[in-house]
Amino acid sequence: MGKIIVIEGTDGSGKTTQIERLYNRLKDENEDIIKIKYPHYESPSSALVKMYLNGEFGDKPEDVNPYTASAFFAVDRIAYYKKEWGKFYNKGSIVLADRYTTSNMIHQAAKIEDKDEKEKFLNWLWDLEFVKMGLPVPDIVIFLNMPPKYSIKLV
Repeated sequence: MGKIIVIEGTDGSGKTTQIERLYNRLKDENEDIIKIKYPHYESPSSALVKMYLNGEFGDKPEDVNPYTASAFFAVDRIAYYKKEWGKFYNKGSIVLADRYTTSNMIHQAAKIEDKDEKEKFLNWLWDLEFVKMGLPVPDIVIFLNMPPKYSIKLV
C-alpha cells in the first residue's frame, strides 16, 4: 500500500499552494506521487455534490441532513479512487490529497448540535467510507488553520 497525505483547511488557507510545494519537493526527490482533489468536479460521480453545493436540494446546507450530504461526497470519493488513483496507491505510491474524508466529517458534523448524535454520525461516516466502501485511511492529515479575517481576502 502507498501513503495518503491529506491537506485540509478553510478556503483561502493555502491548501493549493502547500500541496504544490510538497508535490514538487517529493517529485524532486524522485518519489512516485500524484495529486488528487475533492470534490472531483470533472467526474460524473460528483453530480449530486454539485447539485447539493448549488442549493438544488435546499437553500441552506442544513436543508440536507448530514447523512444524505455525506453519501453524496462518499460516492464521489469512492468512484475517483476506484477509477483513477486506487491502482497507483495500491502499488505503493504517494497520494497527495487536497481535501479528503476529513472535510466531509467537519462540514456535516457541524450540522449536529448534540454531542452523542455527533459522535454517532462520525462513527457511521467512518464505517461507511473506510469499512464498507473500502477507501484507504489517510496516513496523515494536515490542517491549515487560517484566521477568517485573512483567508476571506484570499478567496
